Amino acid sequence: MKVSVLGGGSFGTVLANIAASNGNNVDLWVRDSEQALRINSEGANSTYHPELKLSENIQASEILEDVVKDSSLILIATPSLIFENIVKRIVPFIKEGAHIVSCTKGIKSNPFRSMSEIISVNVNSSKNKVGVLSGPNLAKEIAEKKVTGTVIASLDNALIDDVKMVLASETFKVYSSNDVQGVELAGSLK
Repeated sequence: MKVSVLGGGSFGTVLANIAASNGNNVDLWVRDSEQALRINSEGANSTYHPELKLSENIQASEILEDVVKDSSLILIATPSLIFENIVKRIVPFIKEGAHIVSCTKGIKSNPFRSMSEIISVNVNSSKNKVGVLSGPNLAKEIAEKKVTGTVIASLDNALIDDVKMVLASETFKVYSSNDVQGVELAGSLK
C-alpha cells in the first residue's frame, strides 16, 4: 500500500517508520528540500530522531503533490496551526477512495472545529473517508520501540482495518473506536 505521511516532525517520522517497516511504500512530506535530502541520504531524521534508523521504504520529499498523489492512506501529522492550509493544498491530489487520517492534536478556535472536521469540510466525504489517530503515546517512546498504544477512530471500518494493518506492530498496539469526536477531544484536551 502507498502511504503518505505529511509532517516530518517527531510523530510523523515515527509513524512513517512503522508503516515502512511493515512493508508499505511511504512518502514523507517535509517542509524543505534540505531536510528531505538529509533524510534520504542519511536514512535518519537528524532533526527529531537522530538515533532512529529509518526503513529503506521511506522516501522524503518537499513536493506535496508528489507525496499525496496515488496514496491509499494519508496520515496528516503537521502542527495544528498549518493543518487547514495543508488539507486545502492536498485536496486536488487526493485519489478517490483514499483514507485521510488526522494525527494532529488540536482544535481550531474560529470557527470552532476539530482537525477531522477541517478534513471533512474540505474533502468529498462520499469519495474519501476520515479518521483520527490519537493515543497515550510519546514519539520518543515509539522510536525507542517501547510498548505503546494508540486508537484509530472512524465511522468507516475499512479505514480502521487499513490503519491497523499499516501501523500495528509488536510494540505499537493499535486499538479501534467509532467515537471519532470522543477520541479526538480527549487527545486535544489532555
